[in-house]
Amino acid sequence: MVIFGVLLSGLMRKKEVVLPTFILEKRSLLEMYANFLAHPDLFLSIATGTTPEDRIINFVEYYLTAFHEGRKGAVAKKPYNPIIGETFHCSWDVPKDKVKQSKTNSASPAPKDQIKGVGQDPSTCYKLRFVAEQVSHHPPVSCFYCECKEKKVCANVHVWTKSKFMGMSIGVSMKDDLSFSS
Repeated sequence: MVIFGVLLSGLMRKKEVVLPTFILEKRSLLEMYANFLAHPDLFLSIATGTTPEDRIINFVEYYLTAFHEGRKGAVAKKPYNPIIGETFHCSWDVPKDKVKQSKTNSASPAPKDQIKGVGQDPSTCYKLRFVAEQVSHHPPVSCFYCECKEKKVCANVHVWTKSKFMGMSIGVSMKDDLSFSS
C-alpha cells in the first residue's frame, strides 16, 4: 500500500503531467501574443484621440477587437511553452489612411489583407514592430513590446499564468502588467 501511495503522489505532480499532442496549439505562446495586434490600425489610433475620453474609447475599441481575433473555434488549445530566451519578432506596415485620426475625420478599420502592407510604399505606411521574449520558466513569465516610432506610441507588457488543478479539470488565469505610452 505504501508503494502505491508513493507512485500515485509522483504521478500527480504538475510538472510530470504529459498532454497528448492533439490538444496542443500549433504555435508558440510568444507567437500567440501577436494576436493582440490583429488590428494594428486600431492600436495606432489610440494615440490620435484629442481628449482623454477619446483615447480611452479608442483603447477599449482596440482591446475588444483584440479578443475577438484570438481563438478560432470552440475548443481552447494549449500553446507550446517557449524556452527561456526564446524570442518572436514580427512587424506590420499599416497604411496611414487606415488609422483613425479623430471622431470628425475617421477611417473604418482596414481589412487584414490591406494591413499586411506587402509591397507598399514606406512613406504611406506606419511601421509597427513587435517582439516577445520568454524571460522566466518557473514561474512562466513572457514579455512583449510593440512600438511605432512614427506615431510615438509603445506598449510594454509582461504576462504570467496561474494554474490550478481542480479535481478533473485545470483552471488557468492570465495575469499581466501593461505600460502604454504615447
